[in-house]
Amino acid sequence: MLWLAAVVLAVAVMPIDSKWGLSLLWGFSVCLLPAICFSWYSFKYRGARAAVTAVSAFYRAEAIKFFLTALLFAAVFHRADKVNLLVFFLAFIAAQIFSWLLTALTLKQPR
Repeated sequence: MLWLAAVVLAVAVMPIDSKWGLSLLWGFSVCLLPAICFSWYSFKYRGARAAVTAVSAFYRAEAIKFFLTALLFAAVFHRADKVNLLVFFLAFIAAQIFSWLLTALTLKQPR
């Protein structure tokens, strides 16, 4: 949901300044796409019988997240002339903070 909000914001900013819109989109994507990949990969296994498999999948998912984040950062820096780096980093930081807050709110809800 957070990434969809970022896409809407980026599309709204594009007519004003296309470089800023692209920077917002990249900033949110570099943060959220690896996190989505991590969530999908690490929570495939559940239950006491799959505890060892779940732990190893968690570590593997974290490594994949790290390398995917580094790869996306490299892609952005490769095209740094098309991206406003200040807007990119602010969007990345905002996405990280919002994802932490949403995680905290989700964990706080009663089940």
